[in-house]
Amino acid sequence: MTSGRVAEMADSKPKRLALWTTGRCLSTAMVMSFGNYGNVEVFNELYAGAFTFGPDSTVKMPVPLKVDDEMTYDQVKTSLETDYPTRDLIFVKDHASAVTGRYDKLPTGYTHAFIIRNPEKTVSSGKRLTERSGITADQYVQMVKSMGMTGGGFGDLVKLAEHLESWLGKPPVILDADDLQRDPEKMLRAFCKALDLPFRESLLKWEPITEIPWNNSKSMLAVHKANGAYENALKSSGWIVTDPKPVNLSGLPQVLRELIDEARPFYEILHGKRVKPEN
Repeated sequence: MTSGRVAEMADSKPKRLALWTTGRCLSTAMVMSFGNYGNVEVFNELYAGAFTFGPDSTVKMPVPLKVDDEMTYDQVKTSLETDYPTRDLIFVKDHASAVTGRYDKLPTGYTHAFIIRNPEKTVSSGKRLTERSGITADQYVQMVKSMGMTGGGFGDLVKLAEHLESWLGKPPVILDADDLQRDPEKMLRAFCKALDLPFRESLLKWEPITEIPWNNSKSMLAVHKANGAYENALKSSGWIVTDPKPVNLSGLPQVLRELIDEARPFYEILHGKRVKPEN
């Protein structure tokens, strides 16, 4: 058997990458980016769909939600473990809070990564998003807490990181959104190297889309279409080099500043373990 044939067989199964996050961390832009990797199957927020709308859900939301009988945790796990022998990459993006307490439902065969962002920015962005739906700051915080999220979701990321390291023997690869925005190519190259995933230029530029081609929870997709959560990412055409600025918290309601303070220690734990660009 030639070395070329060995290499072909080694590449016969797709790489499987799960990207975990919490709200407003540029994660949908990462889906646009890795959705453009080439020959990729994308699963977007299926666990979040099961967590919020599925028959297994224990979420106590302020408003009643229609149950999506197809979104069970077992069905999500089965979908993510299905063979896709003709694909180069299976890419999953989901929320860590959706699997807290359900780690037995995590898919096997995946490499795991996180994208995080300063909670001052995630909370401020969440406030702007929910305001468009007529939700007040108090209602926004109530919604976060009603979903059982620890530290605005960052605590759930820390718990998941600890579990993954114990389960798989290595920690997840962590990417910070501010680092990514300052130098997208350098950070994506470093990110891919840490994941043992070949970097492709197609991660940097893509075409905007109006119809989402990914595997989604129908109920979750309907909610995000209504509130515009995906809007900016879907209209984007690539990463733009920017210099992220600190958030002015002076006009932020006290309840949101308290949520930021709750999230910050967890964020700092993850931030200290993030991938850094190579010099």
